[in-house]
Amino acid sequence: MVGQLEIARARDMFLQDGIESPLVRPATLRAWKRSRAAGAAHLGAPSLASFEEIERDSAVLRAAEPVVSAIMRRLDTADYAVMVTDRDARVLGRWMSGPAMEALMDEMSVVPGALFGESDIGSTGLGTVLEDRSTTVVDGTEHYNTRFDRVVAVGTPIVHPGTGCIEGALDLVCPTGAPPEIMVALIERAARDAGEQLLSGYAAHDRALLDAFLRSERRGPRRPVAAVNARMIMANHLAEPLLGSDPAWVLWERVQTALSSPRSSLRLTDAHGEALEVDVRPVDPSDRTAGALLQLSAAPPTAPAAHSRARDRNAAAKLAASVAEDLPGRSESWRTTLVLASRAVLAHGHVLLHGPVGTGKSALAEALRSAVVLADAGGQSRAADSHVIDDLHTWSPARLTDLRRELNADGAPLTIATATSHHAHGLSDELLAMFDHVIELPDLSRRPEDIADIAAAVTAKVAPHTVLAPDALSDLVRRSWPGNVAQLTRTLRAAVERAPANRLRATDLPPATEVPRSRRRLTYLESAEREAIAAVLVAVHGNRSKAAEMLGVSRATLYRKLEALSLD
Repeated sequence: MVGQLEIARARDMFLQDGIESPLVRPATLRAWKRSRAAGAAHLGAPSLASFEEIERDSAVLRAAEPVVSAIMRRLDTADYAVMVTDRDARVLGRWMSGPAMEALMDEMSVVPGALFGESDIGSTGLGTVLEDRSTTVVDGTEHYNTRFDRVVAVGTPIVHPGTGCIEGALDLVCPTGAPPEIMVALIERAARDAGEQLLSGYAAHDRALLDAFLRSERRGPRRPVAAVNARMIMANHLAEPLLGSDPAWVLWERVQTALSSPRSSLRLTDAHGEALEVDVRPVDPSDRTAGALLQLSAAPPTAPAAHSRARDRNAAAKLAASVAEDLPGRSESWRTTLVLASRAVLAHGHVLLHGPVGTGKSALAEALRSAVVLADAGGQSRAADSHVIDDLHTWSPARLTDLRRELNADGAPLTIATATSHHAHGLSDELLAMFDHVIELPDLSRRPEDIADIAAAVTAKVAPHTVLAPDALSDLVRRSWPGNVAQLTRTLRAAVERAPANRLRATDLPPATEVPRSRRRLTYLESAEREAIAAVLVAVHGNRSKAAEMLGVSRATLYRKLEALSLD
């Protein structure tokens, strides 16, 4: 058995030089690597929340209290402590077997409000549990932070049995040297009991919602059914793709409005822009905070409406094809973007195009404006006066206020605006609310199959008599393009100037600003996931803990995805 001193020496080598000792357990080493990558502190105390930030009436804390009290009665002759955290690894409560353990916990700053996220304080029996989503043992010097060397900690997640979501963690702690095997069995049983306790009290609403959902699912022919309250959404496989990705509280606000109306119904729009009729029924009419059942169905169009919709689709497809002549691309993501943008301008609503730098926002805006004016009969409508506004993300609040007033005026000309952003969350709510349609342009990592078409079009425009050699085209496709279409265009312009003849070869290309991709080509779905993760990381300024929270995954899962998708 490897001793504590040997583990401590291995940790020192890892912290100083990144040396990975074979004496360290693989699970411990993985936690150290995550902690180091996240910039966690290996010295010092955890940060503390203000009194107002601590949720004193947490459902997790109430569920854990009777369970932990029973444990402490059994351990009253030994030195033990138990902590409970929320899903963000913030300590909500603690219980100690005696004054000695209380003094030790105080000395290590294991107090209510302390943040024990692995990215903040390193591997512990609290944060690492939530990263690994399973029972974790951290014994003495296996802690990344030397502050906790004097204890062995065994933690396990608290799982809500109705939703399967991790709501927090329990951690059983005692002085280093105690055998952890008994501690594992004890704390896992306690976590299961705490999970069952979550189905009582305020979480009884969740249980009532789950029961109503299951009863509805058992009836008759299957149809799109969902259940929602302020904390959770449940949906069968028919309803799930229709509801979109809005969090529970967003949908719940609309549902509450519907419940207060005589019809108890609302209209939603699915991912394809089609209208949905939603019948809303409260789970408990006497207590409408418990939740509601939703039955979804396609809104029946009238015959003229169906004809009009088909005509609009054809017009949008024709306009998108016209725009694609100037802005080539065969990828599904690019074709979808052009169709959505075409529908938006044909509806004569104000349009905001946003996306990363160099994705072609201004070029698409101008192409749309020109195409819609030509498509309009004689140009005798708002389309004739349409105009493009660039770089709204740089505008001051005062200028945006003036613009909003102009856009809301009667007879305002069709406006197509652009803003640089890696994700809609990176734009202000005020800016987004000004436009009828907000469309994101994909970057080249999501449309690698378009690089060849774009390169050929750019070369033909810059040097009409120059041909791209196969080796040059192959080199361009292999490269990464963080600057997107704009960077690709600059590279080709520079290459054309260097090419000695009318044939552009790989040797004429400037050196790549990044190492060419040597990993496997990502699938379309992987590319989309990579873009989404990259956008969130930019929005939170590289804070991986916040990024994991926004994405709804553990930090351990995020680190794995970063490596797999070449974002590490």
